[in-house]
Amino acid sequence: MRAARTAGRHPERHGAARLWAPRLVALACLCATAGAQAMSFAEAYAAARAHDAQYRAAQHELDANRQLVPIARSALYPAAGLNLSRSDYSGTRSFQNSLNQEVKTDVAYSSPQANLSVRMPLFNVEAMRRHEQAQVQVEAAESVYRQRGNELLDRLGMAYLQVLLAADNVALTQTQRQSAQGLLTRAEQRYKRGEGTRTEVAQAQSAYELARVQALEARDLEEVATRGFKRVTGTDPLALQRPQADREPPPLEPQSLVEWLEIALRQSPQLQARTQALMAARLGVGRQAAGHYPRVDLVASLARNTNDSITSLNQTNVLGSIGVQVSVPLYNGGGTEAGVKQALADQARAEAELKNEREAVESEVQRQFLATRNGVHKVGALMRAVAANEVTLQGATRSLDGGMATTSDVLDAQARLHASRRDLAQARYDHLMSRLRLMAASGMPHDEVVADVNRLLGVPATASVPPPAATAAPAAATAEAANAATAALSTPNATAAPAVRQP
Repeated sequence: MRAARTAGRHPERHGAARLWAPRLVALACLCATAGAQAMSFAEAYAAARAHDAQYRAAQHELDANRQLVPIARSALYPAAGLNLSRSDYSGTRSFQNSLNQEVKTDVAYSSPQANLSVRMPLFNVEAMRRHEQAQVQVEAAESVYRQRGNELLDRLGMAYLQVLLAADNVALTQTQRQSAQGLLTRAEQRYKRGEGTRTEVAQAQSAYELARVQALEARDLEEVATRGFKRVTGTDPLALQRPQADREPPPLEPQSLVEWLEIALRQSPQLQARTQALMAARLGVGRQAAGHYPRVDLVASLARNTNDSITSLNQTNVLGSIGVQVSVPLYNGGGTEAGVKQALADQARAEAELKNEREAVESEVQRQFLATRNGVHKVGALMRAVAANEVTLQGATRSLDGGMATTSDVLDAQARLHASRRDLAQARYDHLMSRLRLMAASGMPHDEVVADVNRLLGVPATASVPPPAATAAPAAATAEAANAATAALSTPNATAAPAVRQP
């Protein structure tokens, strides 16, 4: 009330403020968008692949697993070794001479030796099975790496949409606060003229304070979403792309759940990894059973020994040898049989895990397919609900001007419009996230998934504009400002949503 009396004393000062306020807000918007270029989802994905710690760890894990094949192959290649040694000897030598007398002499000499040995496997079943198993294990590691890429897409999609939802929520709470401020001013003016009641003023004041609190909470959620996006991509989300608000999402292609399930069973990285793990377990059984087979190696050596013994001083011997070595296992305490039983148990476990993974993939694909298909209808229904609530708000506002409605009626209409817009934005992003997860779970290539999301996100969304000063008095706005705020809330482009929930 004190602010209202001050406004009455200096109307020209507040008129100038009302004249410059929209221009300052527009200037702030231009400053916010001038230095920021809209980041597409593909650009965010490229940044996430280079920055995300979990994905980079998966890359190093794949590089390590790829070395399993060269390690296993080395057992099938020749192995050569060179041994060099030198020994220095000193001491005494005692012997009997021709007169049967004991003679002692000092002995000091060195004995350098060099030995080059080569072994080449000719028949080694265990090494062959290990090499085959390593090849399958590397293929399984490739599939696991693709799954890590799906997890990166999921984290990026959540972070990307959290920023958009937070920005929408900030915009909506700002508009809601301005409308509540305008209604509070109108209620105070009606009370002064004797047309309203103190109850209406209290209701408008309560709605305004609640809108201020919601605006502060929206700012906090936006900061949290920004930090989460930067953690994944390493960049600030100054401007992102958003889906178009005036049209429904496109339908799925293909539109049949059976086709999506067939694609998933054929391309899912989880199923491929489990299938390859089962193949590796079967090869592991053969590898353990190879302990019953003999091993045949070709061995060769070349040795050069000088002063090999005290009886061959000042002599150098160079010897070469080549031959075939056969090792036949006879008995090792039952270790081979135990290893085969262990490998058979691992094979049975891999079969059960494959069955469980197939059921999980089918369930996930069906869940995301239904969420995506129903999301299209949900978005369309909520768009119509928003349009109906806009008409309701306009009617309540005009009825309030004509004395046929109360401030409470307008507040109820605003709340319904706010809730419908919030639900609409949430439904859009839930549909987009479900579509991304459906394509990823079905084993679609990452480039195709990113391109599909990029196609649905085509409108740049700049960073939210800071709200007006929180110390501004509610009664400082005039009736014209109240009408403008109410009309701004009813515009169809101001969609918003609360903090992201898991679709």
